Amino acid sequence: METRRLQYFVTIVDCGTITRAAEILHIAQPALSQHVAALETEFGQQLLVRSRKGISTTAAGRSLYRYAQGILRLEESARHDIASDVDSPTGTVSIALAPYSTFSILMIPIVQMIRSRYPGILVRIVETLSVIHSQAIRLGQIDAGLIYDPGIVRGIRFERVSTEELCLVTPDGMTVDGATDDEVPLSALADLEFVMPRPEHTLRKRMESAMFDIGRELRVAVEIEHTYPLVDAVERGLGAAILPRKTAHALFEGTNRTIRRVIDPVIPVTLSLATAEDQELSRAAEVVIEVLREYTVQGRGSALLHGEGNRTT
Repeated sequence: METRRLQYFVTIVDCGTITRAAEILHIAQPALSQHVAALETEFGQQLLVRSRKGISTTAAGRSLYRYAQGILRLEESARHDIASDVDSPTGTVSIALAPYSTFSILMIPIVQMIRSRYPGILVRIVETLSVIHSQAIRLGQIDAGLIYDPGIVRGIRFERVSTEELCLVTPDGMTVDGATDDEVPLSALADLEFVMPRPEHTLRKRMESAMFDIGRELRVAVEIEHTYPLVDAVERGLGAAILPRKTAHALFEGTNRTIRRVIDPVIPVTLSLATAEDQELSRAAEVVIEVLREYTVQGRGSALLHGEGNRTT
């Protein structure tokens, strides 16, 4: 299998049309179509479905797309590793970031630290993916993740950063039956509508499970994948939010909101650094993960948030 053909295939899927992909790749459309046909012959499966609206992937095509991304990243990492100095690694390192977490606030200072130590490394931050973050790490699409710990996942190592209790965030003045100024029973949440990430997100799954356990249902009014639009959505009354305590206070500081601890039962969630257990990493990925570990697992992140981001060790 030629990695060049995999690159062509990924570009076609990303563009949605062979015409656009041919323009980007500077290849004639018939030649590009021949490369796709060669891949389909090699795998013995139809990979793309063509229509007037463009192209879509078959189940086999979606699988190849995921694995092709990992293969192409490994090839890129190998080239950079071979060409770069051990003490000055170069290359691209991808980090998955959990939406609705304090990692969204902490990440930019950490990237500043990475850049000050390793200016040859390009850091790619990704909040949303077509697959869940832990699967992307296992497939080699992502080097590491700062995510909600979903529990045991084969092939993934989780290093705990913090465990926090979930809180309800509502606009000031919003009435919540059964709530006090500081606490709210889980059962009262059944009467509210929420702004939440997609169903695959660990935070949402945790909440849906907790509501199911008490015979109630989580009502989601709006799905938002990224962290910062969440604040505006809650402020505008589109729905309430559920967040870990530190995340709630950090994101909604200075806004008109009420934060209440969810009780009966209390619901803890764990934020972790996730990496592959048995996957070969580029030198660039290794050093970036060490910085992530230093400023999350080992607890030095608060120093970055207080203006110490350029201090080296």
